[in-house]
Amino acid sequence: MSAWLATVSLLLAVNSGPVETRFVQVAPTPTDGAILRTAGQTRAVVLIQGLHLHLVNHKEAARAELRSWQQPGSVLVRTLAKDADVFAFTYGQTAPVTDIADLPALGVSIGRLHAARYTAIVLIGFSAGGLVARQFVEDNPAASAKRVIQVCAPNVGSPLARIRVGVGAVQKPFMQSLTSQSRTHFLADRSDRRIPTDVDFVCVVGNGLLFSDGVVSARSQWPEDLQAQGVPAVALGTEHWLALRNERAAMVIARLVRERQPRWDAAQVAAMRKRLFGEK
Repeated sequence: MSAWLATVSLLLAVNSGPVETRFVQVAPTPTDGAILRTAGQTRAVVLIQGLHLHLVNHKEAARAELRSWQQPGSVLVRTLAKDADVFAFTYGQTAPVTDIADLPALGVSIGRLHAARYTAIVLIGFSAGGLVARQFVEDNPAASAKRVIQVCAPNVGSPLARIRVGVGAVQKPFMQSLTSQSRTHFLADRSDRRIPTDVDFVCVVGNGLLFSDGVVSARSQWPEDLQAQGVPAVALGTEHWLALRNERAAMVIARLVRERQPRWDAAQVAAMRKRLFGEK
């Protein structure tokens, strides 16, 4: 088997056994391992999956599989492919999300994109994938990824992570790492970490159910620590599971990929807090 065949890496995660990861190109030409840069294209987008509950076949949680919105031909991939070459990063959900973000696989993949002469590398992390993207840029400030779009990310946890019925033992470490308690402790331990100043970072906040997307609260998607750093937010009137699966959302994400996302001042943060949280 060649070094990059299927781009599946079996890497050791703490207390969780090997974690399978996969990195593939999905547009404009899907490949299984190779990177084919479109002539003249300098932008690469990496789609990072979030939680996928496996309530029937628990062993499937260990597999790194593309979600529907990461697939070639999905509305999101087709929309993004107009302005970028598109890649997908997936992982088995058998370890805490913090351990997955620490694996070398994502950094190696981004390094390959840099070596292929992409000069604008954008990470789009949905749900738990947004936590992976955030932790990666915080811990690797010299990396080539200089724009991150978090979509409906449970920065300070989600009530869904407390579900126990039907969740297999193999996926419980991942679920536990998404609870409010786990995320609060993790962020407290890393209170000195910041989003690098040269990284454009934006939180896309699903608020289709007023102050929530039905899975993650708006306050978790755009938490106070990111507000304090002036990280901008964009409201997207959607429910969690639909956030990347319709044309309207895809157009919003595509615009954020193309446009700079400079840090906000206090007045801009306050205005968005009023809109998202109903604050006077």
